[in-house]
This record gives sequence, structure tokens and C-alpha cells, in this order.
Amino acid sequence: MPFKNILVPFDTSELSIKALEKAVELSMVIQSQIFILHVINEIPLPIHFSKIESKNDGVTITPLVNKLHNEIKNEMILILEEAKNKYSEHNVSINTEIKTGDPAEIIVEFTKQNTIDLIVMGSIGRKGISGMFKKLGSVARKVAEEVNCALLIVR
Repeated sequence: MPFKNILVPFDTSELSIKALEKAVELSMVIQSQIFILHVINEIPLPIHFSKIESKNDGVTITPLVNKLHNEIKNEMILILEEAKNKYSEHNVSINTEIKTGDPAEIIVEFTKQNTIDLIVMGSIGRKGISGMFKKLGSVARKVAEEVNCALLIVR
């Protein structure tokens, strides 16, 4: 079964870097498209810092949360571009995407929306800002339970 679209959930951890290297290695052989996806966890704040307003049929979130997400996103744009450039010499097609939400849910949704044939991901992700609020169970386990495509777990 040829894999046309490979997804690499990427959180800058050592295992996500190894997963990206494995995806590039596979793509060089089978000429697959690689999608690198970084998911920014929603950042819960104490109620006195949270401010959600409804204006003109739209929702505005607290400026502090907005600022944090923008800082993380801007840093990740640079990191993902660097990763993309690093592998450009291998003649591999790489697209990058940054989304906000629950990592497992976003990965599953992205997989369905982009006709992903294979997910290559680390078994354990980063415990820093993107993973500081650990939820029950691992992202890899949750993804494995929900997707209908092949899954390669890198250790």
C-alpha cells in the first residue's frame, strides 16, 4: 500500500524530530507528501485572567491568552520553516500547519480532512509549554484509537 500523504505531529521533542526524520526517509523512497502539524494546547487561565466577550456576533478572548498563542505560533513558524528547509535538499514535499486545541482531537480531525495514509509520531511528546497540562492518557494512544490509517510510533 503506497502512502501518498504522511502526517507528522510535531512538538519539537526529541521523539517528534525522530518521527520527522523517519517520515522524510520514507518519503524519499515512496515519494509521499509530508504534512508537519504542530498543535498549540489551549491555555487555561484562572477566571480573573479570563475574559471572553461577545461583540458583533464574534467572540473575543482575553488579550493575555491571545498574546501567548501568538508568541508560541510565531516561534513555531520559525521552527517549522527551519525543519522544512533542512529537508528541502532531499527533494521531499513538506507542508506545515499550526492549529490550536486538544492535540489528539486536532490530529484526528486533520487526518480525516487531508486524506492522511500514514501518521508518524513519537510515543511521548514535549512536557513544556505545549504539554504542561497533562491529560489522562497519551496523545499517541488517543490518536491510535480514533484514526483509520496506518500509524507508526517512533521511540
